[in-house]
Amino acid sequence: MKNLAMIACVSRDGGLGKGNDLLWRFPEDQKFFRDTTMGSAIVMGGKTFASIGRALPGRENIVLSRSEITNDDVKVFHDKVELDGHLDSLPGKKFIIGGASLYEMYLPEAEIIYLTEVDANKPADVFFPRLNRQQYTAEVLRAGETNGVKYQIIKYTRKETKC
Repeated sequence: MKNLAMIACVSRDGGLGKGNDLLWRFPEDQKFFRDTTMGSAIVMGGKTFASIGRALPGRENIVLSRSEITNDDVKVFHDKVELDGHLDSLPGKKFIIGGASLYEMYLPEAEIIYLTEVDANKPADVFFPRLNRQQYTAEVLRAGETNGVKYQIIKYTRKETKC
């Protein structure tokens, strides 16, 4: 799928969240997320949508869930085939924004992965899938520190595979 990207914030051990909430909230990371995804389609699972509690403005909000979700501000799909058809029809970038099962499902197709890598751990119950960093070119976009916790925002671009 063309123009498919992922964006996430992970602990040193790949932790994404616990109890259907994010582990980390850094103002610079949140601004980066907003600026990077603005004007694009964002795809999330039902639990991620529930944790956000609303559609995010300025983006096409798409939810993949087995559950019925009634919200006029989101498009809901119940299977990957149907969702893929819709994503293929969209111009511009499409971002997978969580949760763990969607990251796992779309990792083989993602061309770019924006990871805020936190240099610390917190107890987590959901994790980003194992990323083979040898398959990507890494570019540190920003480095920061909040409340003594260091992090880097890194853009991973999939290397071209030779046939």
